[in-house]
Amino acid sequence: MATTSSIEWTEMTWNPVTGCIKISQGCKHCYAERMAKRLQAMKADRYRDGFQPTLHDDLIVATHPSKVTQRKARRTNKIDHCCPGKLA
Repeated sequence: MATTSSIEWTEMTWNPVTGCIKISQGCKHCYAERMAKRLQAMKADRYRDGFQPTLHDDLIVATHPSKVTQRKARRTNKIDHCCPGKLA
């Protein structure tokens, strides 16, 4: 998880899934697909599969108490998840 973000409406980002499956006509001009193709061309490791749905299991934190890292959290955090994909 990125600890800071330059996105004005969020404080952090968390993207354990990249890519998506097109399901409607609204997906025809998807910005996330264009971004994924650009990042794949730039050899970004997390986009080696292009826009195919990909789970990045290294970004998933196990819930067992011995695996969880304690994080100091503010009273509220705005976390954008799966910005370049869809997690539903």
